[in-house]
Amino acid sequence: MKRIFFIHGDKGGVGKTEVAKRMAAVMLQADQPITLVDGDDKNAGLHAAFKQSGLDVRRIKVLTPSGRDALFDVIAESPGDVLIDLPARGSDVTERLHQDGASEDGFSLPLLMAEIDAELTIVFVIDQTRSPIVALRDEMKALPETTKWIVVRNWREDRAFTLFDTTQTKADLEARGATIIDLIRLDPRVNDILENADGLNLITAQTSDKLSMLQKMRVKAALRSWSEQMQIAGLLE
Repeated sequence: MKRIFFIHGDKGGVGKTEVAKRMAAVMLQADQPITLVDGDDKNAGLHAAFKQSGLDVRRIKVLTPSGRDALFDVIAESPGDVLIDLPARGSDVTERLHQDGASEDGFSLPLLMAEIDAELTIVFVIDQTRSPIVALRDEMKALPETTKWIVVRNWREDRAFTLFDTTQTKADLEARGATIIDLIRLDPRVNDILENADGLNLITAQTSDKLSMLQKMRVKAALRSWSEQMQIAGLLE
């Protein structure tokens, strides 16, 4: 069954693109076919990291009606899994993907999933602040019950996820069978190199002369850790 992954978090800076890049790197390493969609036309980090890696990478302005039509075509026509890195205000996109599908401003994602025999997974990224948790709660109420949920706790700060762990939202997620996984912190100096050089990701960085041996070891550790988390979430075949 084809899998459709929406990398979500609603607000900017929560770590959505980092999660998308790490997922893409693990799938590339595992030789799993994947079509990548970078929905952030202003800061296309996913596209920049993988456009030279042999993966199918699309740039689509998913916040526009024409962009959502283009997204429909990619999801329907892709021969394998599709990973969509949503921009900030991603809820503005998902709101228009569970309508009746008759209007020109969106389409029925549940209907499309049934038509192409695909499974929808929301990979929702949170940090230790309140706003992404509120957005997660609201999206759970808005999206179909059949939606599969994976929540990624971004450990970019060394403090507990107390706000999330004590919410009804977490209890509701667990009742739905959601998986909660962890994104470990990568050396900020390494992140800066990866973000500012086209074609660098957790695979290509391992042989790049832009990184020291220690930095390459940290890249390998991050890739290994994320691969383990994806296995926990059942995302590797």
